Amino acid sequence: MHTPFEQADESGVVGLHRQVRGIVAAVVVLARLASLAMVVLSVVGAVQVHAYTEVPLAIAVYGVLAVWSAVLITLVVRRTEVAGWVLVVDVAVTVVVVVALPWAVSNDEFVVLANPYLEPIMVSVAVAVALVSGSAWQTTAGCMALALAFVVGQAPLLNYGADVVSMVSTVGWEVGIGFCCLVFIQRLRRVARQVDVANAQVIAARERVAAQRAHTEERTRHFHEEVRRYRALHDGPLRILTAIAGPGPAGHPDPAVRRQCAVSVNLLRGAAPDSTGGTLTDLSLALMEAGGDSAALGLRVEYHFANLPEDLPAEVVDALCRASAEALSNVAVHAGTTRARLTAMAADQVVTVAIVDQGKGFDPGTTEFGYGIRHSVIDRMTEVGGVATVDSHPGEGTRIDMRWPA
Repeated sequence: MHTPFEQADESGVVGLHRQVRGIVAAVVVLARLASLAMVVLSVVGAVQVHAYTEVPLAIAVYGVLAVWSAVLITLVVRRTEVAGWVLVVDVAVTVVVVVALPWAVSNDEFVVLANPYLEPIMVSVAVAVALVSGSAWQTTAGCMALALAFVVGQAPLLNYGADVVSMVSTVGWEVGIGFCCLVFIQRLRRVARQVDVANAQVIAARERVAAQRAHTEERTRHFHEEVRRYRALHDGPLRILTAIAGPGPAGHPDPAVRRQCAVSVNLLRGAAPDSTGGTLTDLSLALMEAGGDSAALGLRVEYHFANLPEDLPAEVVDALCRASAEALSNVAVHAGTTRARLTAMAADQVVTVAIVDQGKGFDPGTTEFGYGIRHSVIDRMTEVGGVATVDSHPGEGTRIDMRWPA
């Protein structure tokens, strides 16, 4: 089912093609009527000077021409598309009458008339072939057949000199008009095709915008629903689990229970949305799992996810997960802080995971990276086509960035 926009655009394109066909039909019909009017004038003049020597043949020629012209005009007016056979018959009929007419007249008398040998009909046929077919080879074939017929019909009557020049001029006029019409219709149809393409692009763009709008609205609704659920979760189970995991009066006496509660709190916080692009993916779940051991060590991790792809290769997800676990473990053991922030997002087809703490930091220029940073973070990311960098300053904390692809 088409949308109202699609229906409007398609009707506009259909209307344009209909107008092109209407222009072609109008020109073909008007050219034939005008040429017939000139033939009638020629017949009237020929009768006055008694130019016809074979009257029955002349009547037959003009009769065939009149009948076929009536059929042609009817077909062009009533049909949306003119069949190829109509053009073939039009050229064939014209060839026959152009060759036959000179045998029915006295040349000495007939040459004093304007356009005596059906020259206007030849031009109108060339126009019809060019406009209806829009084909260079069909136009060439039609014009050449008409020109050859005219030369054959006129050859026995030539006095050479001025007659040859007149014949060449007539042929040139017929061919020139035919190809002018060909250029015109080809340009017009090219414009129509370009409008078709532009219309298709507009419809596709509107469909994409509508789909994106619907997707955005759906994601926004989903995000708000998740926020409401998280608020209920935060005000209930999260608060209780945090108290049980803590060292205060509500803390559980069993260290294993406190560690497990801390891990659960960490996972629940990571699953909470912080943007409409924060939908859970394999990577976000893996990163929350990576922070579990650090949470058991007392490190509270804040997670922020945005626009993460859902089709990352498994080896990349594993590398980011294990490298993040090592980085968070370093924070818990060496940074002297109980908080860290893990941010994961994707932009321009590049996934970036950043782990930031506000701990004591260190000077990379004087402190050599430990085995965990060198091998478990930097080398692991390199092996999957990514890169990891470490930025730290004494007293200002540490930032570890992991990007894939590099």
